[in-house]
Amino acid sequence: MNFPVGKVVSKGAMPLSLVDLLEQCDQKKFNGYVIVSVLGNFVEEGVLFFRVGEVYACCVECMSVKKLIKGDDAFNYFLKQSRGNGFFHLIELSRSQVDLVTAFDDKLLLVNKIPLKDIPKMIPDVYEPQFVEEVVESELDLDKYGLGELK
Repeated sequence: MNFPVGKVVSKGAMPLSLVDLLEQCDQKKFNGYVIVSVLGNFVEEGVLFFRVGEVYACCVECMSVKKLIKGDDAFNYFLKQSRGNGFFHLIELSRSQVDLVTAFDDKLLLVNKIPLKDIPKMIPDVYEPQFVEEVVESELDLDKYGLGELK
């Protein structure tokens, strides 16, 4: 994930008190994003964008399994990630930088706006890894290699 480099205003270890962070961003009319990196079965990263203090856009990525989820679907993943072990950075941007990110990729936008008061009910108590490695069975021609008896 490549997003604008801004000013790091906060960083720390996870699990993150996401509700407190959301309330602070709302009060300060914050523009920017929080990026979290957690270790499940693989390293997972999630980014939640704020525009004038409101939760605005989201994406979650697990490069090990080549998955990138954006928008409303990513938001639920992000909420789960907030309970994991890892670290976070809160990055301040200008409002126009946030607008530019979403202008280049409007799939990041959250269509279903969720009131701040409803978010605590959506956060799980514990983190559970969300990405699993998909095992793909190979269709090798074992006879070709003289290993036909292994079928």
